[in-house]
Amino acid sequence: MRLQKEQLSSVKREVVTAERRLASARKYLQEFRDQIVQKYGSAQSEEARRTARLQEAEVELANHKSSLVERKRQLQVYHNEYEEMEPHLKQATKDLNAAKNQLLTVMKRVSDLKASEGSSIAIFGQKCVAVLQKVEQAEAAGRFRGPVIGPIGAFLKIAPGKEDFAKIAEHALGGGLDRFIVTNDHDRKELQNIRSAAGCFSRDCNIFQMAQARRYQVPSPPCEGIETVASTLSVSDELVFNCLVDNSRIDQLALAKSKDESEELLLVQDNNGRESIRWDTLQRVYFLPHGDTWQVRGGYRTMTSNDSKKGLRQTIGIDRTAAINEATREKDALQKEVDESTLKERRVKEQVQTAQRKWNEENHALSKITKRIQTLEREIDDLKTEMESAQLPSEDTSELEEDVANAEEAVALLRARHVELDRVVNQENPELDAARRQHEEVTARNVKVAEDISRKEKAMLDVSRERNSEQQAARKRRDKLAMLEDGLQKASNLLSEEREKLGEAVSKARLLTLKTRREQQLSSEEENEEISSNDVAFTQEELEAVEPIPVTKDAVHYKTKVEKAMKQVERERAKRKISEADGIVLLEKFKRAKADLDAKLSQIDSIEANQENLLADLKTRKDRWYSFRKHIAEMTSNTFDEMLNKKGSSGDIIFDNQNKTLNLVVQKDNQNASTQTNDVKALSGGERSFTTLSLLLALGENLETPFRVMDEFDVFLDAKSRIIALQTMVSLAKAMVNRQFIFITPQDLSCLKPDNMLRIILMKPPERGSGQQVIDF
Repeated sequence: MRLQKEQLSSVKREVVTAERRLASARKYLQEFRDQIVQKYGSAQSEEARRTARLQEAEVELANHKSSLVERKRQLQVYHNEYEEMEPHLKQATKDLNAAKNQLLTVMKRVSDLKASEGSSIAIFGQKCVAVLQKVEQAEAAGRFRGPVIGPIGAFLKIAPGKEDFAKIAEHALGGGLDRFIVTNDHDRKELQNIRSAAGCFSRDCNIFQMAQARRYQVPSPPCEGIETVASTLSVSDELVFNCLVDNSRIDQLALAKSKDESEELLLVQDNNGRESIRWDTLQRVYFLPHGDTWQVRGGYRTMTSNDSKKGLRQTIGIDRTAAINEATREKDALQKEVDESTLKERRVKEQVQTAQRKWNEENHALSKITKRIQTLEREIDDLKTEMESAQLPSEDTSELEEDVANAEEAVALLRARHVELDRVVNQENPELDAARRQHEEVTARNVKVAEDISRKEKAMLDVSRERNSEQQAARKRRDKLAMLEDGLQKASNLLSEEREKLGEAVSKARLLTLKTRREQQLSSEEENEEISSNDVAFTQEELEAVEPIPVTKDAVHYKTKVEKAMKQVERERAKRKISEADGIVLLEKFKRAKADLDAKLSQIDSIEANQENLLADLKTRKDRWYSFRKHIAEMTSNTFDEMLNKKGSSGDIIFDNQNKTLNLVVQKDNQNASTQTNDVKALSGGERSFTTLSLLLALGENLETPFRVMDEFDVFLDAKSRIIALQTMVSLAKAMVNRQFIFITPQDLSCLKPDNMLRIILMKPPERGSGQQVIDF
């Protein structure tokens, strides 16, 4: 692509140089002709007129040829714009039709509700009314052997005081309020016939089969603030209640007003960090305001968000007026969407029409220029012929005219090369544009997948938030533990200091006591000599043998002081939240708590790493899967087109992965675009058979199946198509040496020659006798 663009730039420069040479040659020729006109004057006026006309025609021809390349380029630009806008128009039309279909569905529901004339059964669908009427008629005629109850929603009400949980209880049921209940196989078959007669679809008014039994005894809500679906609903029929317990597990679905309240009342966690629901009878918890839910499996909690755009709806225990109002609001919203889609389609259609009109106008102008060039060339040839036959004087302009012709030829060649290179480059660009448009379509198809991923990411974000809250709580506990350690260290230091002070005070008191006693002894003797206290030395045994000296204050005073000190100590212990008296035991507790904390943090880091790796692997796998799917679709479509080309046709396979459909586009004549059709039914029998055969061969080539058997594939083909089909399949089978093909046909195979890879097995005709054959048993 880069080399072609460089060649295109080089040719452009050569075209400019050649045009300059052509202009110079024309200038010299014109000057020479002007000299001829001036020289011969009126005597040669006719010749001068022809020369002037020839000059004008050549100038006009040169101008038209110069503009021809630009016209072709502009024509290609308008054509590309038209092709780019056409897929957007199809998408806008598709969106408009989808919005209109939704609007018609909602309008039909509003009409059904209004036509029910106050019937509360119509809230579950107009089909319920028709089925219920036929059931009542069948019961009156005695066609049922047991009770037939339904629809289920007609027997449900909201228990008094539980209105706040009405919508979330209905959301937890998951639908099915239009179903009927039977008790035996005969009644089930009879009700299925009634559904068919009422025109029910596969999802309308389905059937539960239950055995008759007394109302089940289900547990009450486990605690205040938590309800179950069973306690929220008031079910008037025992069979309906038992059916909801067996099929919807209404006794195991808990309801709460908020996520925090549900976790506070129901969620518990053991010392190993494993979570569980406090009561084993509960399996899942729904909470307001959006109907989100969580459950615990394998010791870990999983959260699921309610991604329904319509929000929570209530049909249990409400009247028809509220349902009509809600359906009318939904209809108005859809009508607004239809109006916006219509406006968008109109704008896109106007853009497509504008691009098509410009393309047509430019094509018409290009045709006019081409015709004018042909006319001018004929006129120049005629003028030159007349000038030669008029026997002009000996003034010869043939050399200059030859120079002009050579220059024109060189310009024409260079322009042709320029056009060819420009065409090649433009062919590359449309392929890029087509790839870009296809990428946009794939992106649009992936929007839904991206939305699903966004919802999963939202759930993961909730988990991440919970993890962050746990980390914050862990940091707080670490900070508190550090404060306790600091307080413990300070208390230990203070205690050591006090003990040291106490030891020093006791030693000083005992020493003072011994000194006092020694001084008293010496003072009583006559030969008393003053001995300094510093000169007196006492042994450790003497110091320890000293008993406490009685004090002047009573014990209450010192007890009060001790109690006051003890109270101060207790206040400090309570302030620092120290419950353990033994420092060693407290240190061991601290080490165990720190080890548990480090283990949890390590587990969190491991989970985060696994999460990042899984997300990266998921993205890689999806990208690879999209690439494989796109490659298989393109190879299948190319093979299909190659098969049709052998008959002079062409076609394309359109894989709509979003809607899970496969459509065929067939052009019966690959040289005539008007023979293209999107409806295979519009083809003749032979053409349709050949198209089907080509589709099967194209699909089979990419399915990698070891065996392929085709029975009577050519019974509807004409002779030419049949020969082409046989030769195509035989050549394909020979090319795939690792596959085995078996073709069964009642037609003539004389066009094929057996060899070491092709075997033809001709079955003998059946032997038929003159009479009827009877098999003995």
